[in-house]
Amino acid sequence: MILQTVDVVDTISTADFKANYYNPRKPLIIKNLAKNWPAYQKWHWDYFKTLVGNKQVALYNNTKSDAYTPINTADDYKTFGEYIDMIKAGPAGWRIFLFNIFDHAPQLIQDFTWPEQLMTGFVKKYPMLFTGGQTSITHTICGQKMCIAIST
Repeated sequence: MILQTVDVVDTISTADFKANYYNPRKPLIIKNLAKNWPAYQKWHWDYFKTLVGNKQVALYNNTKSDAYTPINTADDYKTFGEYIDMIKAGPAGWRIFLFNIFDHAPQLIQDFTWPEQLMTGFVKKYPMLFTGGQTSITHTICGQKMCIAIST
């Protein structure tokens, strides 16, 4: 495995992004991409809890799947509100993925914009929420794909 430093910028022009990151498939962290979105101020645990707190979600532990472990089988189920309370209480090794929060709270789509000026082809039809507690682990194998993660 070859580890490389990931470049970090506050903002970037479309031409610079495409030439230096998108086309060569080089990762980049854009720190201020979401600062002007309503989501930047509105989206927090308590807000999500008011919107989807009663929805049942699948939870996954830190055990790495192997040939004998089904890869997408949940290890537990809780309501989203119970999950939020659990991770707010302290370290929790549970995570949620493949939960389409927009199916349950479609108004959230109004809180952000897709950065189409940087790249097209976003999977808008199937947006998913991936989140985890302080000690959760996601086991991944990265290929040559472009990923976007928005963090505060």
